[in-house]
Amino acid sequence: MNYIRRALEYSPGVEAVVAPITDASSQYRFCFLQPSEESIVELQRRRAAAAAEKKLENSSGCARTEGVNAVTRSGGSDRITRALVRSADTEAAATDVPGKKVDSEKAKADRNRNQAKYREMKAVPIEQRLCAKRSHIHGWGLFTKVELPKDSMIVEYMGEIVRRSVADTREKQYEISGEGSCYMFRLDFERIVDATKIGCMARFMNHSCQPNAYAKIISVETEQLGWDKKIMVFSSRDIKAGEEITYDYKFQVEDGSLKCTCGAPNCIGRMN
Repeated sequence: MNYIRRALEYSPGVEAVVAPITDASSQYRFCFLQPSEESIVELQRRRAAAAAEKKLENSSGCARTEGVNAVTRSGGSDRITRALVRSADTEAAATDVPGKKVDSEKAKADRNRNQAKYREMKAVPIEQRLCAKRSHIHGWGLFTKVELPKDSMIVEYMGEIVRRSVADTREKQYEISGEGSCYMFRLDFERIVDATKIGCMARFMNHSCQPNAYAKIISVETEQLGWDKKIMVFSSRDIKAGEEITYDYKFQVEDGSLKCTCGAPNCIGRMN
């Protein structure tokens, strides 16, 4: 009997009995080899990914129609309606623009560093660095084709820049038309970047409770506009090629919770 138990406990995939599928599943007590915590966490991630994948039925194969199909299936529940609108980064708005205040040495160094990263990023076409494809988290996601060291500048969040009043009107129109999701990000107190219709692959970034990237508003110098604010996405850790780029949407608590299916070990099941 002990020989059989030992053989079973050394078998591949035995961690499945440590993380039962349901609360009613029986709990096995190991005698010879306890599975590692990493293997158990990886199993839970695969289960979350498999559960989320069942909901991904995009028959058209087009990323921009995924929102319409998904909202039809879900009846509007657990969907993001105003995906990326957040409070303006007041600290960046106050300190990152040259000429508004006396520049400190640190501010100058940060600005020069961001300027160099921005030029380096723009020198490589986005399609050589990133791609949008199906994600186990939700619909379509943004994936990197190259390795990214920590604090690398990944992508600029681009779209149509509109006033707050226009953004409010568009949000209502998107809901009425069944757009499913709109992708707006506040640039400052007056301007909002709307990537719902016009934008780049950055719009496909999914939320995660354990993100590998963060968004920050910075100022860079461009040939067309001079110094201007940009919404940039940076890596919060080293990211391997092929990984999905995720960040914390930081939604405020509203009426009703937005469901989260990121599958991270610390996922609380909602985005707010």
